[in-house]
Amino acid sequence: MYYDDTFRHVGEFGRYQKFLYFLICLPQIFSGIQTFLPVFILHVPDHRCASPMESQMSFALNDQNAFTNNNYTILSGEDNNKITTYFQCDILHEEIDVNSTSDDIENATTYKKEKCNTWIYDKTYFDFTFAMQSDLVCEKKADRTHAVMSFMAGLTGGSLVTGFISDFYGRKKAFMMCICLLIFPNIGLTFVTDYMIFVVLRCVSGFAVGGLLGTGFVLGMEIVGPTKRSWAGLVFEFFWAAGAMILALAAYLIRDWRHLNLVMSVPPVLFLSYIWLVPESPRWLLIKGKIQEAEAILEKTARLNKRFLPSDTLEKISFASKHRGLPLWKACTHPIIMYQLTVILFGWMIVSMVFYGLAMNSGNIGGNLYLNFFMSSFAELIGFAGCLAALHKMGRKPVFAISVLISGAACLLTIFPVLYASTEYQWTAMVLSTLGKVNVSAAFAVMFLYSGEIFPTVIRNSALGIAAFFARVGGMIAPYIIDIAAYIEHDIGKATPLLIFGVTAVVAGIFALKLPETKGVALPETLEDWLNFGKSGLADIEIEVSCEKLNKEEVTKSKEGNLKKKNITNYNEILLLS
Repeated sequence: MYYDDTFRHVGEFGRYQKFLYFLICLPQIFSGIQTFLPVFILHVPDHRCASPMESQMSFALNDQNAFTNNNYTILSGEDNNKITTYFQCDILHEEIDVNSTSDDIENATTYKKEKCNTWIYDKTYFDFTFAMQSDLVCEKKADRTHAVMSFMAGLTGGSLVTGFISDFYGRKKAFMMCICLLIFPNIGLTFVTDYMIFVVLRCVSGFAVGGLLGTGFVLGMEIVGPTKRSWAGLVFEFFWAAGAMILALAAYLIRDWRHLNLVMSVPPVLFLSYIWLVPESPRWLLIKGKIQEAEAILEKTARLNKRFLPSDTLEKISFASKHRGLPLWKACTHPIIMYQLTVILFGWMIVSMVFYGLAMNSGNIGGNLYLNFFMSSFAELIGFAGCLAALHKMGRKPVFAISVLISGAACLLTIFPVLYASTEYQWTAMVLSTLGKVNVSAAFAVMFLYSGEIFPTVIRNSALGIAAFFARVGGMIAPYIIDIAAYIEHDIGKATPLLIFGVTAVVAGIFALKLPETKGVALPETLEDWLNFGKSGLADIEIEVSCEKLNKEEVTKSKEGNLKKKNITNYNEILLLS
């Protein structure tokens, strides 16, 4: 008997599960906020060297034309023969010898160039950012990139480490650990002045976000029934995108990085109450043989959902849970599992690469920074919403494959306006690029859902951590692919990244067509279940009947107050076809 059978009794998505699911999703808002926070707190506005008369960090340029050539010129001397020009990173001193007899002014001029150590910044969008505070410009501009990458490094480590912690020590322990790491380092960041401390705290923040995404997703998926998993997996992504949109609004209203960071870091303190509000995953408890704890949680779920859990249910499930199955290394030697795992990890890497690559490739489109960021986040919501609608009529596999293929095709089609379209038709490139991003956003959401369904319970969080690691690798590869344009001349350089994104996305979509379907199928518990899952073709059978129709066992109260059971159907036989 499988764990999914319990949902026939406790309910697939009752009142209590909705409450828990909402609580689990709320921290993902702040995961999205922390991921994109560097867009604003590490933003480097237009800048130039400061003159002695100008006070650093208090100067706001009203004349934007002063930044046309990133320079500012001052004349001095008795005959205005001394010219000092303040460029973005250098100060050029020119002195014309008015007594020179040379007709060539160049021969009568002496030049002296020096590096500057103070800057003034355009405050059109920001009053104060950490990049402005630490002057992460000119020779220190690489430090800004390192600060951004420190978060990605933490994200990668968090995905891996918390995945194993979750599988060995529990979903809730890993989840609460990540909440603590999300709160205290980010609040402390507000008061940081040292660059290295800033980098370390951002790395810790990335670790927390990586863990929250993985453990939160798994915990949310394991508390809902099989016919509600697609909904639960996709709505989880909406909270992430909503966080990015909230950040855009908050950054527009709060222009100082310290105040913005503090406002975005304090609300998660409320999540510390989850230590009392959110229980451990009953599925994980059963796998670990903690029957009484799992029974208590499931009985509470049934009671609050106004359902009834038979006493012998967990005895059957616990017997199945004792058979852990094959070790991971041995299971992965099987050709079916090897193929599925390779395609899934490759898909994660390519989808992430294309997602971040398209975002970076359209980052310099001009216009209002806050509006551009908000609309980019809104495009993700469109992709998630379209994906959610499609999953009701189609399976996971076709939605993922079609989304990736359309995204790849859009990237390839974008090459033509880049190479051949005149200026007035360049908007077609942006339309195609947006189409690619909407679809790759949908593919990202489905990949998260699909991985959560195909990996068995005994390694689910660990496997998701490994998958997330490959996704981060793809995200780190993306900027290097974008930089190819700097090494290849003319428009072909701009088209090359799109060619790479398009071809790899199409390949990932084609490979995905051979994966098994997971729609309407019980989550595998052991590695043997996973092996049989792909081997038997079980997942290729579409089960359109809702759990409510399968659940013909109804518990009603008689007039005497006794419970009666009627119309009992073997749910396990119908759902698993075994």
